[in-house]
Amino acid sequence: MEGQDGNESSSSEDDLNGSIQQTGSSDADDVTVSSDDQLSLSDSEYFERGARADRMELRRVPYEDLTDTQSTCLNFAMEHRIFLRAMLGLLNERDKTATEIGMNDPNVFKCGPLKKASHLLSGVWKMKYVEIRRGMFSYFEDVASGDKNAPCSLLQKNIPLSSNETTCRAVKIHRNGLNMVQGAIFELKVGKFGRLWLARTKAERKKWLEAINDAMIGRSINQDSDNVHGRSGNVNSRSPYKDDLKLYLKIKANLKNSKSKKEYIDGLINLSGRDPLNIPVRWIMEQLENKNNGRTEDNTVGAFVETSINSSVEQLWRDLRRDTIRINKELFLGDSGHGPEKIIGALTRDIVAVSRSDSKYYRYAIPESKAVAYARDILLSINRTRSGGDSYFCIDTLTSNSDLVVIVPSSQQAEPLSITVELDESDGFADYSSNDKTGWIRTRNRIQKSWRKRFFVLSEGTLSFYRHATPRPHGFRKQDVITDATISVDEAKDQPGYYVISIDPKDGIQERLLYFNSVDKVISWAHALECVAKSSSNRFGKRVRGLSSSQEPRQTIEQAMTTHLATLGLDSTDIEERLARLSARTFSRVRISAHASTEYNVCTNDPQGFDGDKWATLTATFLQRFRITCGRIVGGEEIVQVGVSKCSLVTEDGDNLHDDNQGNQLDDAPISPRRKLSLHRRRQSR
Repeated sequence: MEGQDGNESSSSEDDLNGSIQQTGSSDADDVTVSSDDQLSLSDSEYFERGARADRMELRRVPYEDLTDTQSTCLNFAMEHRIFLRAMLGLLNERDKTATEIGMNDPNVFKCGPLKKASHLLSGVWKMKYVEIRRGMFSYFEDVASGDKNAPCSLLQKNIPLSSNETTCRAVKIHRNGLNMVQGAIFELKVGKFGRLWLARTKAERKKWLEAINDAMIGRSINQDSDNVHGRSGNVNSRSPYKDDLKLYLKIKANLKNSKSKKEYIDGLINLSGRDPLNIPVRWIMEQLENKNNGRTEDNTVGAFVETSINSSVEQLWRDLRRDTIRINKELFLGDSGHGPEKIIGALTRDIVAVSRSDSKYYRYAIPESKAVAYARDILLSINRTRSGGDSYFCIDTLTSNSDLVVIVPSSQQAEPLSITVELDESDGFADYSSNDKTGWIRTRNRIQKSWRKRFFVLSEGTLSFYRHATPRPHGFRKQDVITDATISVDEAKDQPGYYVISIDPKDGIQERLLYFNSVDKVISWAHALECVAKSSSNRFGKRVRGLSSSQEPRQTIEQAMTTHLATLGLDSTDIEERLARLSARTFSRVRISAHASTEYNVCTNDPQGFDGDKWATLTATFLQRFRITCGRIVGGEEIVQVGVSKCSLVTEDGDNLHDDNQGNQLDDAPISPRRKLSLHRRRQSR
């Protein structure tokens, strides 16, 4: 046994040395050219300008015979490869255990009160205090348990948020016949066991669903559960893409019902000579899930199924090796030496650099450890397997007609996947979490005479208050939706040196008054409430109707705060200074945009070997945006732009049809040799 162990150890060392020599020969020149490696110009030129014969000769040089420069470069590249692999492995382990350690995460995505029920028929809804962290949905009893003389404790229960086991969806019910309270219901289901949760409004339910989906482990950051575009051949009138979707369905129906090439081209010609159609991937997914286009489910919806984290990273590595990616105008070849490492490193470096680009927010810059995780998540969401699959099924769903055509990718080389990383200078205040606040405040409504001290929680646009603050807020009293509410500030009339904030909710609920004895505190709360009340409730990446510029929310908030500060008796100089401090962001915000274009040919399903076998060429451009802010990464909606780049013209001449892919009639075009039919088609012809 000892002899065997020694032989195995010796052979493994030989294999390791051989792999190191091969890596040094094949990768050293590519590694040293990259700016990531911080080599001098002479060292880079040595490898970059060396003749191919010299490189081939280098492959046969033993590791111990390499020059100092060559061995340094090789060691540097190998160390970084091992380091990156280790970091990705740790990220995978973190994701696996996030549902176990999520309750200890100090970063809370959303918190507030919700009512819970086991099923609808019981009609019993109990108030809970809910906290959402990455990988964990925790809820607490609203009443303290245990001995009154013992420290206060609340019964806590946790629901793991794992995309493999947990699903979350809105529930629509008919209230007739059910003794139901008003509100909007959603279901959080783990395996076969589900729990129902009741929010006050549909808008509040939407925010809870978004927070839960953002916290879900193993779920793509661009997977959207909110359906605003319509289902199963219908188009929602509120969809910002409704005109494009209606035209998409019209062209799809015409192509599906076409009986000849002329009818098919006439239906497809509606796409040429106009701007590309903007088609949300989520809407295409709904079409495939409901109708499935007459195919098996594995061949359609399977492209949209989320895979496990490990398999996704492995697939990402394979995609990066065979892909070409441009990051902020710098081109990276995946099949070159250490290609995947270069791509991940470049995207990570740009995220960190952009977050540090403004000196005012340098101390709020994104740390390197988080930047690697963000880079991994972004590349997983836009890799060729996903973006190419989404683009293909968008084209295939549109042009499907199995009796006439087949869709094949173009033989031309695809454009590089382009990623742009830049500082997000938009002035929108849609990031509610940056305005979350908690604290003790005296409050009453217009009817009540006395002020009562309560613990207030402002989270994701909702203001709630409780009788107790520790160990978690409990003793729920009331909740108000601040979005679109009217906020006013004034000095207290009953006592000098005190101030009052008035909140008049949009839904007509009774006005709420907040009582302060500090001007700094009242200004801080007034600004947080104004940011929430006057910000758009739309998420990043979706079009906002009725909002012409991102400057409007900031200007509206600044005007409101100027009025409040003037009411408090502050002079103009003090107002300007306080507005500057309030407007200064205390976090870094980075925007990432990605797009990938692919061409597809519409060809006859019975090729005859003629030039007219290709009927049209369509272009699909996959678009995706992300925002990194407040310790979270939020993905915008995936869009595929569909357009026609080339289309045949079909003219009738008696019983004959003449084609020209350039739009000109063909007279005596040379005929390509007829191709042999496949075995399958020969059997069909018999």
